[in-house]
Amino acid sequence: MVEAVAFLDALRLACGKGFSKSEVLTDCIVLVQALRSMEHADVFVKPVIRDILDLVQEFDYVAITNVPRNVVRIAHNPAKSVMR
Repeated sequence: MVEAVAFLDALRLACGKGFSKSEVLTDCIVLVQALRSMEHADVFVKPVIRDILDLVQEFDYVAITNVPRNVVRIAHNPAKSVMR
């Protein structure tokens, strides 16, 4: 849920700044799977996934890629501290 909300917030920020392309790296395979197929989404995450998929339509290009945690570690700790 946290990863999905963070992705949605990032897309909103990018859209608000007028970006037409967005690429996100995440270590959350569950989020990537949920975006590929709603069947993989937890019932509580589905509304956020729907919002993400609606907002994606505002962009020319959006990619989300699953990567190992060490790739996103620099952003991971500050993001976790904000959620506390």
